[in-house]
Amino acid sequence: MRWTAVCVLAWFVMSPVLAQSPDPCATQANTIEINECLTQRLKDRDKTLNAEYQSLLRRLKPSDTFDDKTDYPRARRHLIDSQRAWITFRDNDCQGRFVLYELGTIRVAVVLSCQIEHTERRTRDLRAWMLAQ
Repeated sequence: MRWTAVCVLAWFVMSPVLAQSPDPCATQANTIEINECLTQRLKDRDKTLNAEYQSLLRRLKPSDTFDDKTDYPRARRHLIDSQRAWITFRDNDCQGRFVLYELGTIRVAVVLSCQIEHTERRTRDLRAWMLAQ
């Protein structure tokens, strides 16, 4: 089980960046350093997500053209509701993973990696939402 946990941690830490530049979290020497690095990564990803979300909210306003009959207030309400539901989903999904590893030192890294993965996916979804608009 211990070897499996190490492999899972390595996968969580490495998977988001395999196609990108070297992962600074992969060079950390211990669990505390890994957790600190992943915490910073999550903060960065969360900042990007919030910027995309705010940008989308700003774009969901009536245009100046008379032929635009889009119900922007209703679209905004659905976006806000979906964002709140997504936060609940993310937190519950990652907390479930925490429970699986709660007796090990890997538990925090698993949760942080889960939150990073969900945040990156949601950011891509919001960007696609804007393109579809």
